[in-house]
Amino acid sequence: MALTLQKQTVNIALDQGCTFEKVITAQNSVSQNVTISTGTCAAKMRQSYYSSNNITTITTAVAGSNCTISLTATQTAALSPGNYVYDVEYTQSGGTIVERLAEGIITISAEATK
Repeated sequence: MALTLQKQTVNIALDQGCTFEKVITAQNSVSQNVTISTGTCAAKMRQSYYSSNNITTITTAVAGSNCTISLTATQTAALSPGNYVYDVEYTQSGGTIVERLAEGIITISAEATK
């Protein structure tokens, strides 16, 4: 049975060349925290909603109600400044039920010290 997660819109601003980490807490439709540690999360980042190519792999880690998404400094340094779209999907432990945990826009600011 699906957890019926409340999809969240989380827009992110990060600096090119810097380490990035963001914790997203899973909640149900009445904004109560929901334990998701029995499943997995996966995150994708693309140039636009219409692009089929992933720009980079966003690392995910699940603990309790939290999904942490992260990028290394090397990964963010390789990204061109601009706006991208991303989403985080939660797959329950059985592997057949997938729900969107979060989505939004990632804005990469240029690294001035290059």
